[in-house]
Amino acid sequence: MNRHPDIFFGSEQQQRLESLMLRWRGARDREMPLTDDEQQELETLVAEELNAAALRAAPVAAESGQ
Repeated sequence: MNRHPDIFFGSEQQQRLESLMLRWRGARDREMPLTDDEQQELETLVAEELNAAALRAAPVAAESGQ
């Protein structure tokens, strides 16, 4: 995960993702699921962070000819 907010994934998204990941880990350790809404939000944020990583990497890949 990118640790610095940027135009692709902002600080509010990062903070919410971190919060949900902490809740997910706690729920996992207690063998309890997140609520459906929390799970959906977590999955959405993970997908958005993955997309942001791809957008950050695109110029580097283009520069190296890949």
